[in-house]
Amino acid sequence: MDTTKTTSRLIKVLLIGAIAGMIGGAVMAMFTMIATATYLNMGFFTPLYAIASPLAGQQTLMTSQHQGLFSFALGPALVGLIVHMMWSALYGMIFGLIVYATHLKGTLAVISGMVYGVLVMLLMSFIVAPIAGAPNLLQMLGGLSFTLGHLMFGLVLGLWPVVRPQDFVSSASRPIRQAA
Repeated sequence: MDTTKTTSRLIKVLLIGAIAGMIGGAVMAMFTMIATATYLNMGFFTPLYAIASPLAGQQTLMTSQHQGLFSFALGPALVGLIVHMMWSALYGMIFGLIVYATHLKGTLAVISGMVYGVLVMLLMSFIVAPIAGAPNLLQMLGGLSFTLGHLMFGLVLGLWPVVRPQDFVSSASRPIRQAA
């Protein structure tokens, strides 16, 4: 087994995983931001302010929740976006390693991605956010909206092995498993 090829392949999976995670995170963020600005009756940037609140404080988040659509603060919005994209990249890399190790393909990869998205939601909502002192977005946005956003995140990740299966061929060029 050529460790240089394996290392190179894993680095590629990690880099593309970070990109796929950020794309999925952007899709999820746009969905939740549109949801807060429309049927949840909060400001468009409320999810970003909630993510940023452990670092930037609660005031912008509170203002956004009560003043509605037109509340904007550049600093907290950027902090929230950067933190969200960093987490998305990390979870994209982890998903890439899982696919590489398990050889997921086709429908199984897509379904696994969506399940993974929900697991990420649960991990972030019940473990990471409380430790960081972030508000409970699951409660703030409602279970349906928050779950749909994470399903979209997982869908993007699950489509990656379908669209680019060559990213997951091992150095030994063994075939990738297909869903039954």
